[in-house]
Amino acid sequence: MTFGVVIFALAILVVVMIHESGHFLTAKLFNFKATKYFIGFGPTLWSFQRGETEYGVKALPLGGFVKIVGMNPYEEIPPEDLPRAYPNKPAWQRAIVLVAGSATHWVVAFLLLTFAFLAIGYPTGNATTTVLDITASMGGEDTPAAGADLIPGDEIVGIEGVADAAADTWPEIRAYIKERPGEPVTFLIERDGTVRTETIRLGTGLFDVDGGIVDYAPPGEEVGTPGEGETIGGFLGVAPEPEYKRESLGGAIARGGNETWQLTYLSFKGIGTVFGTVFDGDFWAQVSGSAERDPRGAIGLVGAGKIAGQTVERGQYLDLIGMIAAFTVFIGLLNLLPLPPLDGGHLIILLYEKVTGRQVDVRKTIPVAAAVISFFVILFLAVLYLDIAHPIQTPF
Repeated sequence: MTFGVVIFALAILVVVMIHESGHFLTAKLFNFKATKYFIGFGPTLWSFQRGETEYGVKALPLGGFVKIVGMNPYEEIPPEDLPRAYPNKPAWQRAIVLVAGSATHWVVAFLLLTFAFLAIGYPTGNATTTVLDITASMGGEDTPAAGADLIPGDEIVGIEGVADAAADTWPEIRAYIKERPGEPVTFLIERDGTVRTETIRLGTGLFDVDGGIVDYAPPGEEVGTPGEGETIGGFLGVAPEPEYKRESLGGAIARGGNETWQLTYLSFKGIGTVFGTVFDGDFWAQVSGSAERDPRGAIGLVGAGKIAGQTVERGQYLDLIGMIAAFTVFIGLLNLLPLPPLDGGHLIILLYEKVTGRQVDVRKTIPVAAAVISFFVILFLAVLYLDIAHPIQTPF
């Protein structure tokens, strides 16, 4: 297990704890009787009692819960607890307790992103000349960079025989490479403060109109005939580190708020996409193997953890924080869907009671809640299988 996977797993665990704390603290604020605060489900691993509440950890780290007296429709409420029981509290207080858990997800995401823009910065859209990653092969053929003495963190500081001013930025180096398919080029490489030369014979790439590579031929061989808008150029096989610029406190707050809103919008679309692929059959075609996995489709904790590990290995800490923030917002929004037993399902019941003036027998929603839980368990297992059998590669 890599360091990145550990960070991601711990981050999700902390998010779960904060979510449950949102329910718990607002329940305490309004004097609901909360008797349990647990992380996980299943058998209890460890717990302690403080006052009227038992705190602890259970064996399956798949979420958490706060037990508030009266939320279980089959629970017998002692007479002395009736004033503090969930059904007897004002609707507005119950609504706040329900929303408080998911609301913490946006707070966490905002704080994470604001911190990231302060400490790491944001990508300016420009690239540095430092090597971020090396493409080992293309179409089963080794790339020139794979056979050279290049590692992530090396800096290309120039090209031998070319004036510094003409080859000391990534756009200039990239342009020089593209103009020389199949030719040997001597790069000036700085590693640990020492500059050396590295002569590499370039391969040949076929590039689309956006600069993406669609075909590759190793040195001495030719690529296919270019189509409309496609061009032929030299290919090395390295990706540069992006340039980052740190924000001021005010700028970080503004950018953190904007990015949190963007994540909310994307999560809303993502939920629609996931459910769309599930119900139109595309998702199950991916599970059965009759269709390739959609890299923009559903991804679970295992797949996300693997990608988190890869981002840390590459030093892409801003991407890791962004990924944790995105996952946090997605889960917060998912929990607000108007489906029992999710918080959003309880909110819909409150709204119905407020509008109609009629109390809902929550016991009648149990079959719906069981169906929803079964659906999510099946979906979780299917995504877990895809994450293991057909993992999504790092999109960064």
